[in-house]
Parts: sequence; C-alpha cells; structure tokens
Amino acid sequence: MALGAPAEALYELVPGGRAALNHPDKRFPVPLMAEVLNTAAALTGIDSIGLRVGMQFRPATFLDVGYALAAAGTIKEALEINMRYQPLTQEAARTRLEIVGREARIILEPAVADAEHMRRVTDAILAGYASIGRWLLWDQEKPVAAVALRHRPPSSEAQDFARQLYGDVVSYNAPRDMMVIDAALVTRPLPNANPALVQLLTGRLNARLAAFRAGSSLRMLVISGLHQQMRKGKPSLEDTARLIGMSGRTLRRRLLAEDLSYSDLLAATRKEAAEVYIHEETLSFAEIAGLLGYSDQTAFVRAFRGWFGEPPGAFRDRVRRERRG
Repeated sequence: MALGAPAEALYELVPGGRAALNHPDKRFPVPLMAEVLNTAAALTGIDSIGLRVGMQFRPATFLDVGYALAAAGTIKEALEINMRYQPLTQEAARTRLEIVGREARIILEPAVADAEHMRRVTDAILAGYASIGRWLLWDQEKPVAAVALRHRPPSSEAQDFARQLYGDVVSYNAPRDMMVIDAALVTRPLPNANPALVQLLTGRLNARLAAFRAGSSLRMLVISGLHQQMRKGKPSLEDTARLIGMSGRTLRRRLLAEDLSYSDLLAATRKEAAEVYIHEETLSFAEIAGLLGYSDQTAFVRAFRGWFGEPPGAFRDRVRRERRG
C-alpha cells in the first residue's frame, strides 16, 4: 500500500481479502473503511494518513464519474455530478452544496455519526475535494476559505499537514464537517469543459446507477469488469468471471440464459470507452488502442470504423468542430 502500510495486514481486514477489492461495484460496510485507515495509521505512525490518501485522488480515480467531473463546465456542475452519482463511488457520506452570500459550503452528511472513528475517512473525502478542485481549476494555490471538522484536534503532525494542505483555516469540534470556498469559484468556467462528453457520460452513469439500485444486472456487472481490465490487454471470459466472483462455466451459463454474448459485451465496452477517449485530444490513437486492449492500432481503427461509420481521425475532427461551434 502507498505511504508504507503493510498491504497484507490491511487485506486481512477485508472480507474476501485482496480479491474482493477487484470486484466491480463491490460495497463494504462504511465502518470497515475507517478501520482500514485507522489500522494503516497505527501501523505506519502517520496520523494524517487520511489527508494523504485524499490528496492522491484525481478525476481518473473514479472512472466514468471522474471523467464527467473533468469535463464539467463549472465547479458547481462538477459538484452536482458528484452528488448525483456518489452511490457509485462511495457510501461513507453524502455531500450537498449550500451557497450563502460569498460562501459556497460543501457539507458532508456522514453515514456513521461517530466523528472520532470516522475521522480519517472524513479527512480523505475533504482532501479529495481540495485535490480534485485544484486539478479542475488548474489552480495550485489554496482556494479553500475554511474547513470545519466535527472531530477533536488530532496530533500535531496531522494538524501541521492539514495546515499545509488548506492553510491556517481549519477548526475542530465543529457542529458539522464542511469545506468552504469562495462562491465565485463555483461558477468560474473550467478550462477542460466538454458538454458533449458530459452528456455521453451521464447517460452511461444513469444506466449504471439504475442497475446498481436494482442489484446490478449481469450485463452491467460484466461491462464494469471489462472496463477494469482492458488497459492490461484483451480480457478473457475466465478472467472476467474470476473478477466478478464466479467460475467461467457459471458465467457462460448465465450469459446464455440471458441471451447475452461475451464477445458482444466486450465490443460494446470497447465502443463505450473509445467514444470517451476520442474526446481526449491528448491521447494518440495508438494510446487509445492500448487502453482498449488492442495489440495494435490497425485493429482499433478497423473496429472504430465499424462502430461509428468513420475512422477515428474524422470522428475527432468532427467533435472538435462541434465543440468550437
């Protein structure tokens, strides 16, 4: 694990161990998240470990939700996307945005009331907001106006790290967990705004959220597993079955019973991902081919033409023209 915590000691806390963490849309009890971070702090002696974990968060950490955040037009839109699809990323807390005068307040409503036990989870969530907010704004200064935390003042090491992260604006023993930023920042246009990509991704996220609330359909479960594996090469049915917690024979039988084809689901997953990646102009077609699990660019270009009726270069040029109006 990052920050020096012994990985095996932490995996032992998780029902199912290391393999369980690879299961798409797997959910664990919220107190377990706190136990893992609290154990990591005890094993490393790093009291600020929650803050340090949160500082590593980037939009890509949260896959489609993160990509939608990165393409949002404003911080307000990004926060609204995050709030809408939070069940797909974490269940430790729900957030809401409250604008009062010149203050924009990001308020956490924790799933577990015990502020001391949940301290490092809260730290990770709020530090993640600060980290991703700076990334979205391309602003490495400290736009955070205030941070209020329900828990007691932690060790001097953790307080020092919080000051380094937020500035001298942190208060403890507060009535609620909250981050405050300048209200003007939430409506500032973001440099990577891409409305077409937001529309594409939120359509997919709506389907994922509906499937999650209904208990995750087999189709969505397989597609989620494929998304996790593609960057490492073409995923096999056996690897995907293992990832989602069943044998290859069981997955084949269940797919057949639901009139689904593994190869069709793989093609659909690649098409979904290709449509997202093609909007990212910093990615070359060779890089996109690799991200989709193709061994060479030629196979990707041929597949892309079959999906969209035009080569990726023409598709990207058209998207670029549409964005510029």
